[in-house]
Amino acid sequence: MKMKYYLKVTLSLLLICMAVAGLLAAVNALTVDIIAANAQKEREKAVGEIFSDMTSMQDAEGEWLNGVNTVYAVYQNDVWIGYAVDLDSRGYGGEINMIVGIGTDGTVCGVRVISHSETPGLGSRATLSDYLDNFIGVGERLTVKEDVDAISGATISSKAVVDGINLALSLGLGGVEAHE
Repeated sequence: MKMKYYLKVTLSLLLICMAVAGLLAAVNALTVDIIAANAQKEREKAVGEIFSDMTSMQDAEGEWLNGVNTVYAVYQNDVWIGYAVDLDSRGYGGEINMIVGIGTDGTVCGVRVISHSETPGLGSRATLSDYLDNFIGVGERLTVKEDVDAISGATISSKAVVDGINLALSLGLGGVEAHE
């Protein structure tokens, strides 16, 4: 009698789990394109904040280093004004997805964080404009605590941001010869 009861409960749970998994798969299939479009809008917004005079951007061709998702060539009308590097860097709470703008002179012209899982009020301070704007004009590799201060209590998050900027700079972007 007990065996019959356990079999009934097990089969009921199995059917419920299969139904829920099917519903989740259906919802995912319906929303995957919408989520991708919203993510692209977020990237375009971030690039627009870095390059305020941007009129268009397009994927740049190339083989990129591990951690670089894509590189966008940024234009004002038909004139190239820089690159926007979409990359991921490992922080304390997980991946930090950011856009690093590289100007025609090869220096950082802006940094914006798209998404992160850093600790609110602590590590997340390394993703705010107040901190990120300190990197504008940087053209060489940085080291936390030597070249740039870490945010108190958020050294790993600060290092992740600096590592992302260093990764973007290591691509050697900027200059007319790099664009052609």
